[in-house]
Amino acid sequence: MKLGVYLPTMMPFGLTGRQAIDWARLADEAGFHVIATFDRPNYDSWDGLATLAGMATVTERVRLSTMTLQLPSRNEVVVAKQAAVIDQLSGGRFELGLSLGSRRDDYEALRAPWEDRARRFRRQVGTIRETWSGARGSTDELGVLGPAPVQQPGPPIWIGGYAPAAVERAVELADGYFFGGDKFPPAIAADIDRVRGQAQQLAKERFVIGSMLYIAIGEENAARDEMWRHLGRYYRENLGGEPKDWGVYGPVETIAEIVRGYADAGLDVLILAPQINDLAQLEVLAESILPAYL
Repeated sequence: MKLGVYLPTMMPFGLTGRQAIDWARLADEAGFHVIATFDRPNYDSWDGLATLAGMATVTERVRLSTMTLQLPSRNEVVVAKQAAVIDQLSGGRFELGLSLGSRRDDYEALRAPWEDRARRFRRQVGTIRETWSGARGSTDELGVLGPAPVQQPGPPIWIGGYAPAAVERAVELADGYFFGGDKFPPAIAADIDRVRGQAQQLAKERFVIGSMLYIAIGEENAARDEMWRHLGRYYRENLGGEPKDWGVYGPVETIAEIVRGYADAGLDVLILAPQINDLAQLEVLAESILPAYL
């Protein structure tokens, strides 16, 4: 299993450019597989594509991913062009994670229609791939819709979601599927087997399966409260249940045990989402958990 980490742009209040850059550089130097961004238009989180364009210029090895970007509320040709630029800036390290999004207010914030979004999504994914392919027809005498990405035939496309229909879309249209944060080991093992089986039916033997995990490292009660505070700000009225239903908090040994559970379940990529905006959280992950997955 490969281990990644989210940038702290989901915790934007007081976040500075220097803090975000330091986070990305440390993740790169430590050897994390990927750094990723969340997406919620009706929120003050940083725009994922703009953020990763910047991080492409201050990192050298780590992959960069929107995990995931809400697509139907956006213009897919613009997304294709932005993704190609990030792929160029990073030397071919970009991965485009996409989803429908589940909040009407995000669509309203972008003045986008909520209706028919699933059918629109399918068409948009096709258009993105067509845009990347067509951009390779550029010559020194002919300018075309582009630019072209570095990776051939284009950056890997992930599709994330919760519903069975999201899995079907991912297996049909994408290179990988990304679970939401509500799946924990050992129960996730059956879901991984199910997704992998669907991919194999379409002869997608290299189909990649990933997931994310909210974490907070520290004294248990304090870590729980800080995680819950940030999740409450992000999810607002959609936050239900208990902290243990959303993530893992406490000593780093507790986090490490859960991470091992994902590896044992057969997951390909796990992206950790620290919910304490302190570079020390990333340093502890890099020192105490990451080495087992390099």
